[in-house]
Amino acid sequence: MEKVVIELLHLRGCPDCAEMIEMVKEIIEDLRDLSDKIELKLLDIFENNQRVVELGMYKCPALAVNGTLQYVGAVPMKNELKSLILFELSKVSG
Repeated sequence: MEKVVIELLHLRGCPDCAEMIEMVKEIIEDLRDLSDKIELKLLDIFENNQRVVELGMYKCPALAVNGTLQYVGAVPMKNELKSLILFELSKVSG
């Protein structure tokens, strides 16, 4: 089954990172009927340096969806992020 892969690159102790992690988890809970089609990867930037380089991340938090960096250095509005995830889900749901 194809999934929407959300990679959230974060730094321990970063308040914006914690806020974004909580928001993404809330969105996945809101979309619980589709949550089996969502894969969330929480990646500490120090433990996943290669992925940071691959994505071209330069600030945290950063969020990539299906390998494309979408947000860097700022927490988006919840409805904006939810809309993006729903759009990506529509592509894999057919």
